[in-house]
Amino acid sequence: MARRLAAGDEKGAASSQGKAIEFALLLAVPCAAASLIIPELIMRALFARGAFTVADAAAAGRTLAAYATGLIPFVLMRSFVAPFHARGDTTTPVIAALSGVALNIALKFALMGPLAQVGLALGTAAGAWLNLLLLVWFAKRRGFAHPGENTFGNSVRLIAAGFVLAAVLYFAAWILSPYFARMTTLREEARLLALIAVGGAVYLALVWGLLGRRWLRGLLRGVEPAGKA
Repeated sequence: MARRLAAGDEKGAASSQGKAIEFALLLAVPCAAASLIIPELIMRALFARGAFTVADAAAAGRTLAAYATGLIPFVLMRSFVAPFHARGDTTTPVIAALSGVALNIALKFALMGPLAQVGLALGTAAGAWLNLLLLVWFAKRRGFAHPGENTFGNSVRLIAAGFVLAAVLYFAAWILSPYFARMTTLREEARLLALIAVGGAVYLALVWGLLGRRWLRGLLRGVEPAGKA
């Protein structure tokens, strides 16, 4: 991005930022959906053994879901900081970051009493959202908040795919549960693997259908993403 801006290629720099945003969302959206819909299952399958009890897994699952509300701004933040750094502006991202940290700390003090570790996670997520929103606002004021020609529409499609995936995971977890109820070992692990397989297939089909083969192949190859094929 810095090289393109130095060459006066504003459109190319915006395209680079757009590709970074879309690729980050492509990977983060399914992770956020799973962490919000089946957090306890994830914790039970990965950690519920030995001294880590089912109750511990439930508490960790609630914390995971709280952190997941801030996953999108966390992964997008770098893509919105880069345009400032590419223009030699390191002050504005610091202002946005410190504002997010201030909100983070304030909410941690306010929420850790009633919500314990979940309140701490929510404070972190809220701080990340404020940081990202301030970066977008500052970029608009500077006149360079235009990350790629199709980025907004493609991002909306990816987020829509995430909502559909979340619904699929919710109902699939309920439907598949009886099939694993009689297992005496590796039950939660098998349930999680089954949901990963179902969710992965559904998400790939949604991305393929909503954005097209050319977009997906172009993004993964580092080629400028086109519209729906």
